[in-house]
Amino acid sequence: MPQAPDHRQRFQRLDQLLSANQALWRPVPFIERRPVWLDEQPQLAQWLLALSDEQVQRLQGDDDVLLAALAPRLPAAAELAALIDIARRGRPLAGDEPLQRDVPGRKWQQLQAFGGALGELSLPALEWCAGKAHLGRLLSANGGATVTALEIDPALVADGERLAARLQLPVTLQACDVLGDTAASHLQPRQHALALHACGGLHLRLLQLAAERGVQRISLSPCCYHLHPPPGQESHYRPLSATAAASALRLRREELRLAVRQSATAPARVRRNRARLQAWRLGFDLLQRELRGRDDYLPVPPLSETVLADGFEAFCRRVAELKQLALPARVDFDAFEQRGQQRFDEVERLTLLPMAFRRALELWLVLDRALYLEENGYHCELTQFCERELTPRNLLLDARLVK
Repeated sequence: MPQAPDHRQRFQRLDQLLSANQALWRPVPFIERRPVWLDEQPQLAQWLLALSDEQVQRLQGDDDVLLAALAPRLPAAAELAALIDIARRGRPLAGDEPLQRDVPGRKWQQLQAFGGALGELSLPALEWCAGKAHLGRLLSANGGATVTALEIDPALVADGERLAARLQLPVTLQACDVLGDTAASHLQPRQHALALHACGGLHLRLLQLAAERGVQRISLSPCCYHLHPPPGQESHYRPLSATAAASALRLRREELRLAVRQSATAPARVRRNRARLQAWRLGFDLLQRELRGRDDYLPVPPLSETVLADGFEAFCRRVAELKQLALPARVDFDAFEQRGQQRFDEVERLTLLPMAFRRALELWLVLDRALYLEENGYHCELTQFCERELTPRNLLLDARLVK
């Protein structure tokens, strides 16, 4: 067995940098109109605000490019870039057309890359939060693995059973709420537990149950760390490992979103609509601050992009009604829409600074999981299973029980 990588040393240095620079990444420019660091680092702020739209888009989409651009102005940038440099491993698995059928192209490529990074499979597999068990079918077709797939949605279970039967693969789907009491009964010591992009509390549940039951191998690509918080973690993240628990860094649940704040893989139309909706939200925010006579952010419920069809004025009236805020008879909606766009352009640039810490924060969270498993007798490898253009959530934690 190769020597375990020093995840603790990497974690502790990331922890030190995140703690020392939290005044730069904790403020949310969308909510705070003027973060304190703007006055403390005027040259950095001036550089950010002078960036072109093309520069902003390029920097948003690549952590390495962003950190390199910030390095002359942000002392921590060079070391952050080195700490988040994770090796890639594996070649994508092969799959013929019948196997690929019914799987969207980008998702199929992610499955191939994840499966290829696992290497040889020698144990019965348990796919966690499996959907239609696309991953399980791919693995079974390539190596003959027997797969049990757990999924909460009965309709997806039925579809997955049909797809496995069509290809005559040993893949069985079972309806199961992985957060429920029966989930633990599906985990066995002589087993390989798998989860590709299981969100937040869903993959935490897998790690804890698998470690408790001594599952031989666990392969996990985490996603959306803020979703499905475990009981007691609705407001703040509770570390799993003793090393992370000893840190003075305490993360609010909403701060976990920063780790996945990345939309480079979304289609251009989706990005345009998202940007327009954000600009409208900021336009309404400026309006409500004037109407309420209070210079603070008023949270607004998430709204579908369909609201864009009716125009900015209708959007404002709808949000005002939701927040029980009376609008005056005369409002210059065109002016507030324009100011909202200007504010959005500013926010896009200022948000680049906290985004420079997003991968470091994600790695802090993933290393917490690795250290937890190591504390429970596992040897853990942390790699990238694909390039970030395919999915920014490309970290693979692969753990084997050695105790």
